[in-house]
Amino acid sequence: MLRTLFITLLAAASCGVTCATGTQKFTVTGKINGLQAGDTLRFERIILPGWTYKPAFDIVASEPGMFSYKGTQEHDQYYLMSYFPKTGEAKQCDRRGKTLIVTDGDKIGMTGTADEIYYCTLSGGIYDDPLLARYLYLEDSTGSVRGSYMRLGMEAFQRKDTATGLEYERKFNLFYENNPGVERTNEARNAYKEANPQSSLYLLIDRISSLSYTPTEVAKAAYDAFSPELKASYYGQMYARQMANMERLAKGQPAPDFSLVTTEGKTAARDDYKGSYLLIYHWGMCPGSIYIDGQVRELYGKYKGKGLKMLGLTESVATIRQVYEGLPADKKTAGPGVDDIRPVLAGMLEHPWTEVELETGHPANKAIMEAYNFAGWPFFVLIGPDGSIQARGFTDAFFEAKGILDKELGGEKAE
Repeated sequence: MLRTLFITLLAAASCGVTCATGTQKFTVTGKINGLQAGDTLRFERIILPGWTYKPAFDIVASEPGMFSYKGTQEHDQYYLMSYFPKTGEAKQCDRRGKTLIVTDGDKIGMTGTADEIYYCTLSGGIYDDPLLARYLYLEDSTGSVRGSYMRLGMEAFQRKDTATGLEYERKFNLFYENNPGVERTNEARNAYKEANPQSSLYLLIDRISSLSYTPTEVAKAAYDAFSPELKASYYGQMYARQMANMERLAKGQPAPDFSLVTTEGKTAARDDYKGSYLLIYHWGMCPGSIYIDGQVRELYGKYKGKGLKMLGLTESVATIRQVYEGLPADKKTAGPGVDDIRPVLAGMLEHPWTEVELETGHPANKAIMEAYNFAGWPFFVLIGPDGSIQARGFTDAFFEAKGILDKELGGEKAE
């Protein structure tokens, strides 16, 4: 049974090895219990802000439990490490791999076990900061627990133990709700941020990833606080470029044009919605969409025919249908914020607005993702009757859009 309710970032890593020709030198060593001679650790460069991956180098363990590598790079670099055992497969977890930041002269150490290699401890370079080390330790610890829920659930489904599988699925999806371990992790992260008022390379790289949905004024305030060294760094310059690029999608800016092919084979173009409010909703099989989808349908029902039009974007309706049809009809399946996700998925399959699938043979459908820089699910863009962007972002943008529509179309006072 397909269980895509486990929202993971697992994907096959790109194969191949490239030789760096830069001027920065670094070493990566590891003491990983259970690592076998011939096991491969594949490092890919994470290309921001779009989170694409390019091959960097492979480390093949020459003896059990240990490895060492000396390399060069053109600039400070953000890597993703994936583990490929010589025999069998790496244990599944809630991560695609282990991320690490390497700077000039770093001697990065990795310690842990092969079974939990994506939660291994990093040392050297930026990771010698005690506050960062504590935060990452707590993040790895909670991630390991969440990953075990996913793994145990999938194992239960494979042996046809549906009840146990659904219970672990529920624990996985609701993991971040009222979890003391998650709260401690957040407190540790805040302590690290407070100790670095001018930011740090770790925080800077993290902020680049969130620029696609960060309000312009917030992004600028963060940049102004950066130290001169960070601003001049490779990633500091990248931040500045991406910040400038995102200004075109700030509130009040003209909404980019688009022309899409709908699930009914019709054309939906930006000009078709002139004079009306248009709410674009990027949704999918994720906890956030499951939580908010009913509220989106309720909002549309309230203002349909009164000045609101909607456009839904999703990767594949067939995937949602497959999951829906695989759920038991005689018992509830809990999900994020709902006690039964089956009716939620049924509602998704019967959305009353225009729908567009992105994973199709129509390049223009995929192009809207870049034009509006959709950063994930659920993501919203509200375009006003004048063609300007009035709200954009994740769940917060939906409630901001709701407030605007309630005031402008419903005559309600904004809270």
